This record gives sequence, structure tokens and C-alpha cells, in this order.
Amino acid sequence: MADMTATTMATYLPEVWSKIASVTYRSNTVIVPLLDHRWEPAIGVGMGDTVNIPGFAQNQASDVATRSTFGTGASVTFNATTESQTQLVINKMQIDAYRMPVEMSLQAMTNYNTLLVEGIGQALALKVDSDLASDGTDGFDAFTAIGTDNVDVTESVILQGETNLDDNNAPVEGRYFVMSPATRASIIQIDVLRNQLYDKSTGNLKADAGPGYMGKIYTLDCYMSNNLESGTSGKKNFIGQTEAIAFASQQEPKIVKDLNVEDGLFNQVVGYCVYGRKQVKSAFGREVDGK
Repeated sequence: MADMTATTMATYLPEVWSKIASVTYRSNTVIVPLLDHRWEPAIGVGMGDTVNIPGFAQNQASDVATRSTFGTGASVTFNATTESQTQLVINKMQIDAYRMPVEMSLQAMTNYNTLLVEGIGQALALKVDSDLASDGTDGFDAFTAIGTDNVDVTESVILQGETNLDDNNAPVEGRYFVMSPATRASIIQIDVLRNQLYDKSTGNLKADAGPGYMGKIYTLDCYMSNNLESGTSGKKNFIGQTEAIAFASQQEPKIVKDLNVEDGLFNQVVGYCVYGRKQVKSAFGREVDGK
């Protein structure tokens, strides 16, 4: 005689629910889509835990030699460049789980489990965004701060963050400004910023823009998030460019369901995701203290 076990039942409906959680996760994350995902294909399931990202040393005007006498041959000076590398380690896992007695699961409304699983996807999205915003080593909080805690972010502060990107040759494509709801309220009181922010976005939002997208200020795509780290009294916003932080998701939100007999007959569901992130270019971002 063979009994069904929690192991044999663990595959019951995970594919269906995984899709629900993943779709909800993607539709609620604000920060994750803004980061550099180029290294993600190199670190899939079963492919280890570390990606070595080469630190290319191009775009240095000092490496270029001017021909001393035009039209006259001369020896070429070769550059001895020593490249560095940055390691993106997959070492973060977020988990959200629940369980209920089997008799209660029988009496629950038909779509209750589906709603709970959708909630897992949303909870994971909020947690991952919050983790990225608050990390002091590889997240937004790891970058040099501008602005003042709990004081309105001004046009001058925004220009300071944008000027930093310009000074460091950060590509214009992929620049973004993630702000708290209170900072949004600060900047829309400034006519020149309000006019830019909503000039082309009101009633005509970019179809490819992610959650939280509001519009554009100068070269910055603007997003609002309520998951930014708190300062002493205000919030820590961020101005940066995609290449500032590398992000790799090794396991998108996945749902596992089984029956726990040992603890007293519980239907239990666990949702989790596994990922890593690494600050790659510290000059390509600025924490923006404000409200």
C-alpha cells in the first residue's frame, strides 16, 4: 500500500497559481524594472550563485593620443588597461506563506485561495522594492545623498542629480527619478516641473511605462513609490540611471502548495522569490533626501 504524501502533493496546481503570483508581482513592482537586467540570463536555475560583471574602462579622453604632426607617421602608444570585475551574488530570498485547517478551506468561498495567492504576489513585489530602496550597500541608500531630509525637493536639487549624471557620462536613455507621494506633492507645486511632468502624460501615458510612471522631468522618467526608505523624518528618493544597479532574478515568484498532516491537517501555501542585486556604478545615482 502506498500513501500520498506532502511531497507527492506538492505539485498540485503550482503552475496555475504561480502565474497569478508572477503577474501580480510584475504589475506592482516599481523599482525592479528600472534596474540593469543584462546579466540575468547568465544566472538561471541550476547555474550557480554568482555572476562576474566586467568593469569596462572605456570612454576615457585621457587614453586618446593626438597625432603630433599630421601627415607624418609616428609610433603608437598602447594603453595598459587593467580591468576590474564586480560580483553579482544571488543571496536574497523573500517568502510569504499561509495555511488553514482543511475544514476551513472547504468552507471558504470558491475564489478565496486565488485571492490569497494574488496577495502573495503583491506582498513579494512590495517587499523586493522596499529591500532595493533601503539597502545601504547595493540599493538606493548606498549612493551619495543630495537634498535635505523632510524638506521639499526643489528644482535645484533635481538639476543637481541630473548634472551628476551628465558629469559622469551616464546615458540619457534609462534615467529615472523615483519619488515618494509627499515628494511628488512637493514638485507639482513648481509650475515649470508640473508642466513638464504632465505635458505628454495626462490621458496619454506611455504604453510601455511600468507601474508608478507619472511623466518626464528634463531627462528623467518619473515614478512614484510608497516603498522608499524613511529618513529621520522624511523619505529617501532616488535619481539614477539603469546601469547604476544590476539586478538578477533567479526565481520569479513561485507558489508551492501541500497538505500538512503532522501538525493537524492544514492546507498550506508558500510563495517565494530568489534574486540578487549589486551597485555597479556609484556615480550613476544619487539618493535624494526630501519628504
